Amino acid sequence: MPEQFLENFKKKMRSEWKIAFFAAFLIGLLTHLYIFTQYTPNHDGLINIYNSQLKFKSGRFFLGPFSGISSLFDLPWVIGLLSTLYLSLLAVVVTELLGLKKKISIWLTAGLIVTFPTITSTFSYMFTADGYMFGFLLAGLALLVTQKYKWGFLPGSIILFVSVGIYQANLPLTLTLAALVIIQSLLFGKDSIRHTLIKSSAYVAMVAIGMIFYAILFKAYQGIFGGEISDYQGLNDIGVASGGILSPFYSIAKSAVFYFFDGIVGRGEVSLFTVLNILLLVLIAVLFIAMGRRRSIGFTALAAAAIAAMPFLAYILYFVSSGVDYHMLMIMGLVPVYILPILFYEQMADSKVLAWSVVAVLGLTIFNFGLIANISYFNTTLKYEKSYANANRVLDRIEQTEGYEDANTLAIFGTHYLSSELGRTIIPQRIPEMTGVLGETSLAHPVHYQYMFANLFGVEFELATEEEREAILESEAFSDMAVWPHPDSVQIVDDVIILKLNE
Repeated sequence: MPEQFLENFKKKMRSEWKIAFFAAFLIGLLTHLYIFTQYTPNHDGLINIYNSQLKFKSGRFFLGPFSGISSLFDLPWVIGLLSTLYLSLLAVVVTELLGLKKKISIWLTAGLIVTFPTITSTFSYMFTADGYMFGFLLAGLALLVTQKYKWGFLPGSIILFVSVGIYQANLPLTLTLAALVIIQSLLFGKDSIRHTLIKSSAYVAMVAIGMIFYAILFKAYQGIFGGEISDYQGLNDIGVASGGILSPFYSIAKSAVFYFFDGIVGRGEVSLFTVLNILLLVLIAVLFIAMGRRRSIGFTALAAAAIAAMPFLAYILYFVSSGVDYHMLMIMGLVPVYILPILFYEQMADSKVLAWSVVAVLGLTIFNFGLIANISYFNTTLKYEKSYANANRVLDRIEQTEGYEDANTLAIFGTHYLSSELGRTIIPQRIPEMTGVLGETSLAHPVHYQYMFANLFGVEFELATEEEREAILESEAFSDMAVWPHPDSVQIVDDVIILKLNE
């Protein structure tokens, strides 16, 4: 009976799981409520207001089904709640994976997971965010199943296969979480080095088998089904070496340095984000020196090597394809770096200074991640409002142009760059490089105007074909046209609306 099932389920729920779920859900809602209750699509959101999210060409074979749980519509509140649910379950999984017992440890872990900037960037693509969040959950679940059962690496590999089939960047998250578990075992576990390595081999097997499954599907899609793979992020160059053997190491070092020290080596202004990252790295070093020396040299050396390997694991896709360019959507694998001090905090009994340092640095980091999220959403709103107002002006001009009644084809050339000091300088300097968030217009291409006109203004146009665009570009009339917002920047020729936004 349902009642008996619920009663049994309630009895099996550990207090740590309840704390992790509640903490993640509460912090997640408080952090992201703004974007859950607004419709402020970015450039991709405009053309995905209703979409199946079947991304086979991108190798994301399972994204569509899991994004479809919330329907195929861009429903911020529904997608937001489901996403928060999945992240809350991920917090439970990580809590169990690491065996966390202290309440503050669990709250900090949950807070880091749900506020990390990758989550914020993903929510700027709200129409598909829940699918990606489910992928994060599966990445953690693959490890937990592998850890808890003797042959768990077999079902774990299937779970990882699905996770990577949602988004390839879930592989780095799996690897860095696995490294976190191994570091914990080396520094604070009771097993010998040999037994620890044997246990770790289960994670290696799980990842290897899962990725073999994914590679088979990837190749089958290309070969058997004749599917075309996009060149986006070097997907069509997987396994192709370029730039020399040291090139991936250089790319990893560059990306890691630019992430953690943004403002010092990046855009020239040091923000709280950079300061807290520096404090985090210093804190990890201090904790390792203070507490790691309690173990034998063998355990300490292996733990140090595992910690040093975490950036390489987080950016491992540089080894997969030379065309990869990491951005904020892809670095969920860095979350375990922030969780690392919590492993030390769990073992503290008498070191008040170090304990308070962990709580202070990570607590401030979570708070700052929350600020970054809401500054990002604020900019998303400004960008959308500017784009909407600009589209309104353009459509109004089109409707006042002679011949509009018979025109149904739209040919737009160039991009009208909206710019203000706030959006151009102030906001970008105060948050990291947030993919999908920054910028001041969502109308980068003609298709964005087409979808905005149709779905938000109720005016439908066909876009000019490439042949029609080429003919217009070569015409003398087009070369004589002024650029927007000049009155002559909009003309109608042969029932084609021509808009010249810039040269």
